[in-house]
Amino acid sequence: MQSESSPALAGPGSASSAPLPFRELYENYFAFTWRSLRYLGVPEAQLDDAVQDLWIAAHRRLPDFQGRSDIKTWLFGIAINLQRNLHRRARRAVSVPLPSVLESSVGDPLLEREGQEAWVLVQKFVASLDDVRRAIFVASLLEGLSPAETAEATGLDVPTIYHRVRSLRQSFRQWAAAHRDEP
Repeated sequence: MQSESSPALAGPGSASSAPLPFRELYENYFAFTWRSLRYLGVPEAQLDDAVQDLWIAAHRRLPDFQGRSDIKTWLFGIAINLQRNLHRRARRAVSVPLPSVLESSVGDPLLEREGQEAWVLVQKFVASLDDVRRAIFVASLLEGLSPAETAEATGLDVPTIYHRVRSLRQSFRQWAAAHRDEP
């Protein structure tokens, strides 16, 4: 049973799921929000504070959430706005501190090494993107949000998202081919 002091949200999956108390929302989506802020370029030194700020904003704005979008999309939109505000305050380019190690369950050292090398390429490519393209790349291609969810989170329209995702995939292929042998 949900207490009156904890607002309800749609659970994972869809806006029409059973109500989800804030504590459960936090537990279910904390890792997603932390990863998203990190991928969006929040510097490591500011990451913990940024995640806390995101959850404070989410808690404060929770009563206004109407369930028209998936909760993951809503949280990613907050993450984008937070990163943009941090970027404006810093008034300098933000490097993207993507994780240096991928979680692996492969068990094959050669495959794990190749995966790490591929991840380094992804890190470098994402670091080269502007804020909007980085947000689209992270949402669509790293986090797997749908084009509609990505459009809602970024404030762009769905056809633009389709076009930019297609363009980002092509740019990444070309960039990776040109940079594959770099240390």
